[in-house]
Amino acid sequence: MSLKEDIIKNFGDDIILSGNSLVEKKILTIPISPALDIVLGGGIPEGSFVIFTGQPKCGKTLSSLDFATTAQKPEYQGDLKNPREVYYLNIEGRLKQRDLLGIKGLDLSRFHIIGSQQGKILHAEEYLQIAERIINEIPGSIVIIDSYSALCTEAEITSDMDKMQRADGAKLLAKFCRKVSNVIPVNKNIVIGITHLMGNPTGYGAEFKEKSGQGIAYQTDIKLRAKSSKPWSLGADDTQIGQEVEWQVICSALGPPGGVAKSFIRYNEGIDKLTELVNLASDVGVINKGGAWYTIKTSKDSHKFQGAEKTRIFLMENPEIAKEVEDSVKSLLGIKK
Repeated sequence: MSLKEDIIKNFGDDIILSGNSLVEKKILTIPISPALDIVLGGGIPEGSFVIFTGQPKCGKTLSSLDFATTAQKPEYQGDLKNPREVYYLNIEGRLKQRDLLGIKGLDLSRFHIIGSQQGKILHAEEYLQIAERIINEIPGSIVIIDSYSALCTEAEITSDMDKMQRADGAKLLAKFCRKVSNVIPVNKNIVIGITHLMGNPTGYGAEFKEKSGQGIAYQTDIKLRAKSSKPWSLGADDTQIGQEVEWQVICSALGPPGGVAKSFIRYNEGIDKLTELVNLASDVGVINKGGAWYTIKTSKDSHKFQGAEKTRIFLMENPEIAKEVEDSVKSLLGIKK
């Protein structure tokens, strides 16, 4: 009996695979938004450990909820036996009715909130134990941990405020990463963790440091950092309708790091994918822009509009043309569909 046969006999089939099997393996990739998909190299693949980080109120939670909505769609179920479920660990306790109602298309029957209740305040160990069980027992699930930075261990919760012991959160997160690192890609889960940027008072190195730990830094497949966020206004009266967020790719499972993309968050809708698409298509010439006028030439006709908003509304009313425009943009930029 050869060594390979002996290993298979003792540890099971498919324990040893050729390099070709990995290269040829088809992995389902779920899009976030046109702009972010471009800089990531396509989106977020199944089996990924993801980090969204940035300053307060920059759209981290909303972006994760919007992605979960896309992941629930039938075309992104892959070969899962059951519809994809979303589990949101409400560690900060700040998820509001407004947040869920403001995401168009979110299936609330497959969206599960895990959080503290009166008489039972969950500590960090319990939150991560729950997350670990979901990852192990519910293949294909989306797990949103909001946030790693707010995890409070049992020792911290039960101690008095004047007791300043060293927090064990980073050590706990490192253990969590070790326990789920092999499970996430096998079970095709996607874990999205949110972290905070804290000011660095030392005066050395970066202006801000991430409040989490090195364990998740080594585990991360995809990491997006919100570099800036500003109000997004529209119309003659300059009414604020959302936010413009500039994201930087720290690392990606599909492409190189360092890419920067401008994403648009529209209140009561989520990520405004069509506004992103209009901007991208104008930049690469798929939509012709002359002054304030936008011209879309399709295989059958030509359509002209004054202003990006009217162009967006047209694409919203004609999803087949929007798909044609998006495919053309991705093709020009070398992004696989």
